Amino acid sequence: MSAPPESAIETVSRREWPRWKSDCSGFVHAVAEDLGIALSGNANAMVDAMGAKASGWIDLGSDPALAISYANRGFFVVAGLKASGHGHVVVIVSTPAGSRYPVGYWGRLGGVGREKTGINWSWNHRDLPKVDYYAKPVPEGR
Repeated sequence: MSAPPESAIETVSRREWPRWKSDCSGFVHAVAEDLGIALSGNANAMVDAMGAKASGWIDLGSDPALAISYANRGFFVVAGLKASGHGHVVVIVSTPAGSRYPVGYWGRLGGVGREKTGINWSWNHRDLPKVDYYAKPVPEGR
């Protein structure tokens, strides 16, 4: 499987990751801001905001194939899972068609996240089916 060409979202993710590799919500916020998309708060607040009615986000549910499809079409896609204390969010980037899991970039509170890695490395296999995905078109000119 060959990977799709690098998108603007991946370019921004690659640029922001070194600064935010130890902060998932800070990383997602930085990428969103660079793309002209408003998104703030911690991971739990981001998941709530993206999932809110009339938020402008497309709720993709927990379907990784749908998340891959939207990311490959140039949408800003965020994977998220709320948790008591600290939830977790990941920026999804272009992913080879037929992949089981989307590829993403993320920070990790108290550690170091990953770059351009399948999200099965971001959540354990018990939590992966609970992860929800949200998509938003990138504003023109970004």
